[in-house]
Amino acid sequence: MNVRVQVERERDIGEENSRERKTQESTTVPNHFGDRGRFTKLHILLLHSRLPAAFRLVSTLELTLRVAAPDQERLIAALRPLGFERFWQEERRLRAYVPAAGWGEREREQMETQLRALEVEGPLTIRPVVEKNWNAHWEAGLAPVDAGPFLVKPTHTEAPADHEARFVLDIDPEMSFGTGHHASTRLALRLLAAAHEAGDLRGARVLDAGTGTGILAIAAARLGAARVLAFDTDARVLDNARQNLARNGIAAESERGGSERGGPVELRAGAFAEAVPDEDGFDLVLANINRGALSGLLPA
Repeated sequence: MNVRVQVERERDIGEENSRERKTQESTTVPNHFGDRGRFTKLHILLLHSRLPAAFRLVSTLELTLRVAAPDQERLIAALRPLGFERFWQEERRLRAYVPAAGWGEREREQMETQLRALEVEGPLTIRPVVEKNWNAHWEAGLAPVDAGPFLVKPTHTEAPADHEARFVLDIDPEMSFGTGHHASTRLALRLLAAAHEAGDLRGARVLDAGTGTGILAIAAARLGAARVLAFDTDARVLDNARQNLARNGIAAESERGGSERGGPVELRAGAFAEAVPDEDGFDLVLANINRGALSGLLPA
């Protein structure tokens, strides 16, 4: 069984509603999963270097994949090493953005390999996008979210006057995962709250594996953990986590004397072996990441 790959070139002229699209070529590639493969059609924009000069001025490509929310995190983990820097999650759709200048045949093939390995349903599209204010675009669609005793909100919004949350968490995700909008993050926050109600967090040592925005580390500190060690493999992600810690009045790294709102949090870079080489153990381990990414972080 083969998978049909249809290559589209899309050209944006002026306003976004003035658009020309035409199919330039169509190829067939083997489906390595045989009849069990779940891809039906891939729409892929090929080789940036082949496009007309005017088209190459586009600086960003947008990947759109129809996929249910529970499967989106493993896709993000697979796409990030390929250069995709920003992700927009919807209920049944994931959008990912990659610089066009670094996109070529090798990256396309790597992406196809990753997606087939994950057996993700299609169709998938990649298209050039008109430059826009991405921060404003992101902010427009991000609203405060309730998760147990927490209200999670971006810094550009105010907490609703009638909210009843015990804790307000100010989180700006940038390129990291953990806004409270994903069901797994809300579930983790509620489980943390349950551990707090049971008395299991007071004075506890907590490990946050793949901290992302730092949201769970912040929540654990706010709930009374004595120490939180949070690690991630991406230095840019840790920079974002550090900023979010500061936004929430949580001490980080060398500031181990505690803080006004919660216990100290230490951020470390690397996988488990590099980040946690000499620790005696933890009372609670947080890991709000997919199994594939987690297996790459933890020791065998």
